[in-house]
Amino acid sequence: MVRLLFLIHRYLGIALGVVISLWCLSGFVMMYEQYPELDDSERLAGLQPLDLTACCQLPTDFSNISVNSFRLEMMAGIPVLRLMAGRAQYVIDLRTGEYLPEFYDADARFIAAAAAEEYGLQGNPRLVEQILRDQWTVYASYEPHRPLYHFAMDDAAGTELYVSSTTGEVVQMTTFRQRFLNWMGAVVHWLYPTALRQHTGVWLQMVIWLTIVSLFLTVIGIYIGLRQFKTRRNGHRSPYHGWALWHHYAGLVFGLFTLTWLISGLFSVNAFGALESRGFFAENQRLRGGDVNFEVASAFVSGLPAEELPSSAVRLDVSVAGGQLYAIASDKEAQRVRLNAGTLKPEMLPESFFSRAADVMRPDVPVSEAAWLNEGDAYYYNHHEERRFPVFRVQYEDGERIYLDSVTGELAYAADRNRQWLRWVFLALHRGDFSALVRTRPIWDLMMWPLMLGVTIGAITGTWIGFKRIVRATRRTFRRTTGSQRASQAQRASQAVGAQHPVSSN
Repeated sequence: MVRLLFLIHRYLGIALGVVISLWCLSGFVMMYEQYPELDDSERLAGLQPLDLTACCQLPTDFSNISVNSFRLEMMAGIPVLRLMAGRAQYVIDLRTGEYLPEFYDADARFIAAAAAEEYGLQGNPRLVEQILRDQWTVYASYEPHRPLYHFAMDDAAGTELYVSSTTGEVVQMTTFRQRFLNWMGAVVHWLYPTALRQHTGVWLQMVIWLTIVSLFLTVIGIYIGLRQFKTRRNGHRSPYHGWALWHHYAGLVFGLFTLTWLISGLFSVNAFGALESRGFFAENQRLRGGDVNFEVASAFVSGLPAEELPSSAVRLDVSVAGGQLYAIASDKEAQRVRLNAGTLKPEMLPESFFSRAADVMRPDVPVSEAAWLNEGDAYYYNHHEERRFPVFRVQYEDGERIYLDSVTGELAYAADRNRQWLRWVFLALHRGDFSALVRTRPIWDLMMWPLMLGVTIGAITGTWIGFKRIVRATRRTFRRTTGSQRASQAQRASQAVGAQHPVSSN
């Protein structure tokens, strides 16, 4: 059995060594460069100042459209109304009242040029191609926007923009630096080549089973390492030398960290739905206390006192909280101001809204604590993701937590039991962000570098040992094959000579 375990570890290591080594090396890159995503603050930076002087015409045939919220913003110099209905979006030109169901390459050029100017990019956008997806647009969140218009800027940063053909929004922006580092980071770490990642089911199963087999390999390695670690007659604790010695000691010291990173990586893709979290849809609906439809949007836009808009506003988001319509004016720096929907005067949410929110969201569950949170706690904090503060935190006696945005009153984050477990078995174990102190830079870097170096040494030395074994085996096979061929050739030559000069019977 022990010999079998040695053989399994050897040949699984040969098969998976390169994959595990690449996971380790790409992890260093991901510490400092994340996969590119155009977040809301970056979208705002690319918008033109909101100008409603040539506004507003609306269609008359949208009365049957159900929407969650709506927003007003500029699109290449045109004021538009965006009706948000789940993942779907309806775009209306407010100058003419025309519904814009799709956008063509000429429209996309104007949109990309306007955004490039707002971002301060040099040159004119050059249309590269119209695509369904590429390496930087593989997420399912881009599905409602496909096909996409892919533009390249002739600037020093090598900026590229992607414009939606269905909503006319800039939905992605990357630079050469981001693309280069992510080819060495996230693309490798997450096994994200487009040809694989676009087939979500196949990609997910490959990640799950590669990780499970790697876990099996690591567990066997730890067992073998402990079994081989003992005092011998020559005074040495390890029977190995050279690369094998490095692999043995790296596995002994850092094998447990390798194991925890593989386990937490498996949880990151929610393998087999083990820690599936619920969506908190019902709580969000109760908190809103009302719906938005096209009639509401039409009445708001028609009675909009445009002269009261904040001069720095680039977008106006309108929704419902506590049964009341409200607007949020956002500027290019992502600073937000809550406005009265009728007068567009600044108006903060009353404290009574937050004091009642806990019972409104979950009326049948007792509340253990409800208070304002000005800095991160165990589940809502800044690390690789920027969170807004302050938030109103509600903790229920069943352990669930809900965090409410101080400006909009909407759910900023919610953590049920599964999401809390995922925070510890994935985020804490995989990223090492156990507490506020640990995730403070450079403390976090000083902790992660030695651990990752140790695990990487273990993976690379094992891979190198396996590679050398393959080379030796190939050479032996080649020598045996060559020797057999030479022997066969010599035998055939000897037989040929004997046939030409037969030995006399005398």
